Amino acid sequence: MKILKTLMVLSLVSILACDKKSDISDEQINQIQKEIEQLFTFEEKKIYLEKILEDDQNVRDDSDLVLQHGLDSPEYIEFINAQWKQDEINLVKVETYLEIHGYPSKEIGDMATTAPWMVIHHAQGYEARERNFKVIYEAYLKDDITDGAISFYLGRMYDIKYGERLKMKSPYKPEDEINLLINKLNLKKKKIEVQEQHEKNTHDETKL
Repeated sequence: MKILKTLMVLSLVSILACDKKSDISDEQINQIQKEIEQLFTFEEKKIYLEKILEDDQNVRDDSDLVLQHGLDSPEYIEFINAQWKQDEINLVKVETYLEIHGYPSKEIGDMATTAPWMVIHHAQGYEARERNFKVIYEAYLKDDITDGAISFYLGRMYDIKYGERLKMKSPYKPEDEINLLINKLNLKKKKIEVQEQHEKNTHDETKL
C-alpha cells in the first residue's frame, strides 16, 4: 500500500511539474538577499536557519489530507502546489545564505545545520542537488553534517537519477556507501576538488 501511494504521488508530481513555473519574483529574491545580508550575529543566523527548517517540515505531512480527500483530490493538488512554493522559497533562501555566509558550523546547533542540506534534498528535480554537492560535501568533511545525512542526500540523488535505491552487500562502512554513491553519480571530480581545497585550508590554518 505504501509503495502504491508513493508511485501515485510521483506520478502526480510528474504531471504537475510539466507546467510548473517559478512563483518567486525578482523583488522577492532581492528581499531575501537583503534579509540574509543583515544577519550579523550567531543568534540571528541560528534563528533564521531554524525557521527555514520549520517551514520545510510544516509542508511535509500529508497523511490526514490523503485519508480525508484522496490523492487525486483538488485539496491534495493544492497541498502539493503549496509545498512546491514553500520548497522553492526555502531553496532560494538556503542558496543565498550559503553564498553569503557559507555552510553553518555544527556549533550553531543541529536544526540550523540540518536546514541547508534538508531543503536542497527536498528541492524539485535533480539539478539543485548536484549544483550544491560541493558545499554539502565540504560540510561533511568539516564534520558539520553527519555521514548519515550526506548518504541520505546522495541516496536520494541516486534514486532520482536511476529510479531505484542503491544496493550494497553488508557489512560496509558509511564512507564506503558515500564513496560508491559519489562514483555512481559521476561526482568524483567535484569530490576531489573539495578534498584538495579542504586540505589546503586545513594546512593554512595549522600555520597560523
